[in-house]
Amino acid sequence: MTAPKPTKLRGFLASALAWDVFLALLTLVPSLVFIKLFFPGRANVDIGNQYAQATGDIPFSDWHPPVMSAVWRGLISITGAAGSLFVLQVGILALACWGLGVIVHRWGVPRWVSLVGPTIMATPWVVSQMTTMWKDTQMAVAILLAVVLLIITRFIPKTWLLWIPALVLLVYAFGLRKNAIFAIVPIAVYIGYLMVKRLRSSRRFARFAGGAGARFAARRGVATAVASLLVLIVLGAGLKATDAAIESQEDVAATGQISQIFLDDVMFSVPNGDLQASDAPAELKDKISTARDKCLEKGEIWDAYWNCYGKGATGKDFEPIAHQDELKDLWLSEVITHPLRYVEYRSAVFSFYFFSSALEYWPAEWHFDAAKAGLKQGSVKADYIVKPYVEDFALDTFPMLFKPWFWTLLASLLLIFAYRARARHATSLEAAGARNFWPEITMLSTSALFYVFGYFPIVPSNHFRYTFWPALAVTTALLFVLARWRTRRGPAARQAPGAQQAPTATDASDQGTAP
Repeated sequence: MTAPKPTKLRGFLASALAWDVFLALLTLVPSLVFIKLFFPGRANVDIGNQYAQATGDIPFSDWHPPVMSAVWRGLISITGAAGSLFVLQVGILALACWGLGVIVHRWGVPRWVSLVGPTIMATPWVVSQMTTMWKDTQMAVAILLAVVLLIITRFIPKTWLLWIPALVLLVYAFGLRKNAIFAIVPIAVYIGYLMVKRLRSSRRFARFAGGAGARFAARRGVATAVASLLVLIVLGAGLKATDAAIESQEDVAATGQISQIFLDDVMFSVPNGDLQASDAPAELKDKISTARDKCLEKGEIWDAYWNCYGKGATGKDFEPIAHQDELKDLWLSEVITHPLRYVEYRSAVFSFYFFSSALEYWPAEWHFDAAKAGLKQGSVKADYIVKPYVEDFALDTFPMLFKPWFWTLLASLLLIFAYRARARHATSLEAAGARNFWPEITMLSTSALFYVFGYFPIVPSNHFRYTFWPALAVTTALLFVLARWRTRRGPAARQAPGAQQAPTATDASDQGTAP
């Protein structure tokens, strides 16, 4: 008896495309439910201030990233909805997680591994931050989607045009937080690696460069460094152009927010005797001295602007500190000239950040600042659904999931794994016929480490939002580790239905090459 011929429907359901559609639905449906629960998004005083800028209720300032207020204003003008920025935030993450699932599926791993891509959205450390429109959250999801687009260009020929939206997303992330540069540097090196790889495989380049092309290929490390530097220059220029475009439309007030850092360093690292003996104005010295006593009584040696200094010159939120130039001079003469006591103070604050956490979840009852700005409150019932999962289950049972030290440890272990994987592939007979994700694992782990330790001179508190990108980056890297592990355990030729077949010669040339 002959077997029945497969129908077109059965063939489609068994195809890679059908699984991609299933992953899309698996990502889309929970995203819509999440948006429904938390729309228009949770907000604190910072976000409320940016919303007021976006609606034109107050002028733009650079205390918070003007690019976020500008994007929000554009979204509101198109949709008329205050929650449009929240929808964009969730949508970017959903697209990135779906892309991760598709990438590992098409790579040839078992289908269940690709389910981890959409599942990233449901991890408690991700859910905890996605409810709120933090600039940190938007920075993290923008970087993740940029990374996904870049990975696609590595594996799929003729997709280099995706570099353009990837760079746009990185510029947006850079505009959201200037210290995003620490996270972006390893990604810029990865882009440089992709550029060099593309040039090496280009016949036109080989014909054009001649003997120089051979020397270029031989000095791949130098070429990657040069290309990476060019990428950073492009990103910096993009940020400058973005700021200039916003300033051409809005009068962005300069607030000198970096004075907050100078204030903390002076207040808590300079002895009172040295402070009083300085040439700073008496009013500034007395205010710093008085505020220091207030902070010490509260047991807090950080974020003095909010905790004890009385905010800006007028006492209002986000107002510039008085005597900013004199405060900067104090920092230059009394802080940076005494590196030991400066490092001692910064180590104390960084240790507080590194081994603890706060604001893991923003509950609905903390709506007062959002209400002042005119942001409506979402469903209060959302807390009954999500808060026990984040706080009672994850935070109480596995508190390390919200601590920087945990993600730093994982990132370090992943770097060791990537190094060992490179060494194995360099000597393996199968290296020329197998793909690997170790450049991506290296890039994501290094980005997480750079970002965490980049907070050493500037961290103001221990909010988990400062650790969200490292947690998201390491989680993504772990997905790639799982994909590698499951591929090694299965038959060498195993491919998921409809997955891409053997790698091209360009892919084979990647093995053992550092980004």
